[in-house]
Amino acid sequence: MSTPILAAGARVRWLRLIPTIFAMYTIAFFDRINFGLAVPSLIKDLHISPAEAGFAGGIFFWGYLITFLAAGWLAPRFGARNCILIALLAWGAFAIGSGFARSYNELLVMRFLLGAAEGPVWTATSMLLAQWFVQEERARAFGLWNLCIPVGALLAGPISGLILTYSTWHIMFILEGLPAWVWAAVWWRNIPNRLEDATWMAAEDRIALQNAFAAEQAGLQRPGNNWQGMLKDRNVWLLLGAFSMINMLSYGFSLWLPSAIKAASTLGIGSVGMLSALPYIAAVFGLIAVTRSSDKRGERRLHVALPMLVIGVLLWVGAYFGQHAVVIQMVAFVAMGFFLYMFLPILFTFLTELLPQEMAIPAIAFVGGVGNLFGGFVGPWLVGLIKQQTGSFLPAFTLLAVLAVIGSGCALMVRLPGERRDHLAAAPRRAQ
Repeated sequence: MSTPILAAGARVRWLRLIPTIFAMYTIAFFDRINFGLAVPSLIKDLHISPAEAGFAGGIFFWGYLITFLAAGWLAPRFGARNCILIALLAWGAFAIGSGFARSYNELLVMRFLLGAAEGPVWTATSMLLAQWFVQEERARAFGLWNLCIPVGALLAGPISGLILTYSTWHIMFILEGLPAWVWAAVWWRNIPNRLEDATWMAAEDRIALQNAFAAEQAGLQRPGNNWQGMLKDRNVWLLLGAFSMINMLSYGFSLWLPSAIKAASTLGIGSVGMLSALPYIAAVFGLIAVTRSSDKRGERRLHVALPMLVIGVLLWVGAYFGQHAVVIQMVAFVAMGFFLYMFLPILFTFLTELLPQEMAIPAIAFVGGVGNLFGGFVGPWLVGLIKQQTGSFLPAFTLLAVLAVIGSGCALMVRLPGERRDHLAAAPRRAQ
């Protein structure tokens, strides 16, 4: 439990850091959702196929992978604040540049560079939160940060739909790229580079927090260097498998959700944008519920695995029974939305508690980078390809549902530190 002095000084940390981090990543997430709404116009204007549109949506994550992995080395050396500041300036430029694309190849280049600009942000933010929030409050900190994903999707759907109703995808990309530059100034002012620089905290609160982190890390020490030790850990590979599988569903569903709604109805793009926001409203409540539950119970594994299983089932139900009935489809998809991002904050919180920080930051970069490549690139491209071949979203969404179930199984196989010790202690007795 938190010491009284930590509890007394916590309010200023939460109010200073979380809203700034939340807004920063909300701006970033517009780039994932607005592309999905632009797909029908892109197909028409650039004369491309659904599979090519899916490829354009997914190439973002090739650039994302490169710098996501690099952030595991960059963030500890140059500071999380500095990495994110540079990323804000760069992704604003490439998001605006996407609006000036006049050909498919130009769009591919801008999307790739946009991904590269945003790649360091997840790892750097995870490091930042792990340095400012102790273990018993960390899932809530990660959860409040991750609320930006459904909130970003919730805002991006109606706003992007409104812009597209009265203008073009070119204007939409330009307008929605500008806030990154504005927020860079806010970020520089509000986020300290180190705990020692937080002059807005009382000195005794800083000392108590430093002592709490030192005690936490002392209990996680193990031999091996950062990357080699991390890559030898069985749990890292299991969580990579879980994250990759569920991310294929998450991004494949998010990018193609507006098209799936359009295929099941005769609604205009503005109405489609409004409906596509509904699952993300439910996701806000789901994230709040799961992080509170996980911190209260001190449990991570089931809080990752069970939502993945439910997501897979509800996606298949919505795809199968809602092919030609948008009301049934939306009921299933909104219910699914409640569970859609539950795994995300808990899975990365889990890594910071399974590994010491010098291994946890590279592990977050590795799991996040590779998992986002599989999810962000393979998921949207696969849905577009299967839809092109079959003319229906049902086979593609069924495959995504199966992948979610596999991901749930990977998460259930993670061994907790106590279980590993019990296993080793039991081995000599079995040999006797």
